[in-house]
Amino acid sequence: MRIRNLLIHYVLTGDALSVGEDAPSDVRVTASALRTIRDAVRAGEAGDSLTRVDVRDCGAAFRFMMALLAATLGGWLLTGTPRLLQRPIEELVDVLRGVGAHMHKEADGWLIQGCKLHADTLTVDCTRTGQYASALLLTAPLTGLQCLHLLPAEVPSASYIQMTRQMIPWAVDVPELPFQRMPLGGLADWSSALFVYACAMLHPGHFFRIPGLTMESIQGDSVIDKWFCAMGVRSREEEQGVEIVAEPVGAPLQRAFPVADHPDVVPVMAALACLLPAEFRFEGVRNLAYKESNRVRALAGQLAPFADIFLSENMLCVTGKDRSQWPSAPYVFKTLGDHRLAMAFLLFGRESQLDDVTCMEKSWGTLWRQLPELVSLTV
Repeated sequence: MRIRNLLIHYVLTGDALSVGEDAPSDVRVTASALRTIRDAVRAGEAGDSLTRVDVRDCGAAFRFMMALLAATLGGWLLTGTPRLLQRPIEELVDVLRGVGAHMHKEADGWLIQGCKLHADTLTVDCTRTGQYASALLLTAPLTGLQCLHLLPAEVPSASYIQMTRQMIPWAVDVPELPFQRMPLGGLADWSSALFVYACAMLHPGHFFRIPGLTMESIQGDSVIDKWFCAMGVRSREEEQGVEIVAEPVGAPLQRAFPVADHPDVVPVMAALACLLPAEFRFEGVRNLAYKESNRVRALAGQLAPFADIFLSENMLCVTGKDRSQWPSAPYVFKTLGDHRLAMAFLLFGRESQLDDVTCMEKSWGTLWRQLPELVSLTV
């Protein structure tokens, strides 16, 4: 949500908001990129030279900046990490080229010659990521976009597109998405709050408090409250956040989760299945291959010592093994520089070591270092 807010503010004002050093790295990267664009435009340099816009490993900034730079006069090089430059972008590029954008791929990024675009009605294929639609919606005032059609009929990550629709203060006609409209809530991140819900299930009877979280949120991953309620976790909103407590898990626990709209929840939920143990089936995992790592393959491989794994093209089933079958501790997990994998493997506690924990700054900022203070645990 914060990244979208940064884009909205820039499109409305031409200025870039400042963010604190404790903000998630994705937010800081986006804010820095917008400052680079703003400064080049203000200095008149954007039209005379090539300005480098580095979004590192932030997929949202990659797609959103592609649409923004295409409609911003000047010469731009949109770049990032090698993994980022391999992630899906082509469908968005094709749509932008169709309304006059000039861009082509180089070894170190995308060369973009920003120009005036004219887009009244567009159709975008969101099979691989819904961020294409969000990019076009966030930049609609710069292109004149009035109507956006989405493919396929059932769009993956529809909840994120719906969140963008509710945040933008301008009107764009988009077919109704199969996601319930909810009032705008706070900015606390439900995808990260999932880690705390998992901790609650692993420590039944203990109370966890998550500052800043609100039950009435437009973020699609707030569905985890419903999922965990069905597994015995009770939530209560207080003035400063949400308090949760879990009942002991009854055995055997078996659940199926539709995750096509909620791909970020899969790593932590898969690790939780190992630790309870439980049998969790995740339906709609295809697009996990396009994240910071190929998450579905990484999970299937690294959780195999702790669970029976079944993986098909679009489904992952994780059935936790008895702890007597686990490998000797400590087990070293490879995070692959992926913040969601690190968050998941962190659940194993003393049973594990992580080869990299700093990647968690991507979603938690520097706050992950203060986890005991952020999440108060009382008996």
